[in-house]
Amino acid sequence: MKFFKFITSRIFLKNVGISVFIGLAIIITVFLWMKVFTHHGKAKPVPDFYGLTPQDAQELGKDNKLRVEITDSVYNTNAERGTIVEQYPKLGKKVKKNRKIFLIINASNPESVEMPGVVGLTHRQAKAILETFGLEVGKLSYVPDLAKNNVLKQKFNGIEIQEGDTIPKGSRIDLVLGTGLSDRKTIVPDLLRSTYE
Repeated sequence: MKFFKFITSRIFLKNVGISVFIGLAIIITVFLWMKVFTHHGKAKPVPDFYGLTPQDAQELGKDNKLRVEITDSVYNTNAERGTIVEQYPKLGKKVKKNRKIFLIINASNPESVEMPGVVGLTHRQAKAILETFGLEVGKLSYVPDLAKNNVLKQKFNGIEIQEGDTIPKGSRIDLVLGTGLSDRKTIVPDLLRSTYE
């Protein structure tokens, strides 16, 4: 009976009312603060950083109230050296103000790789191995040899190159291949009574 009288008293109801009011005020304040802090509903598309220099990318980031960070570099022969070749988030994706944009730049100098040994392999095997190392098959030339389409020499810039030599990634490797046995005939010379030399 006393408890029922207490919870219906003016003092109790006044304190409950104040508590509810303070709780609601805190919740509303937190929601308003979160909306302002997270820029809720104020997303805009990511601009195009592709092909820009790092300095231009920083300027574009500032103009759009975005933070820019270069995280990695690759070597791409199809892009201008020292320019942006990849970005995350991608172009056009909606982001909020002050978001960090991660960029990948095309390296000024190509990465170096060790030349694999493809002499003795077929043309197809040599091509697969060269591509695995980030190299390309260049000019093909043929010389008479028993092994048809087997690699007899590997060349870089016209000079024979050995397995393990360091060359720029993306280089073109010229291959000298065997033509196999010919169906053409030739006369055997008379070697009787000749010295070995």
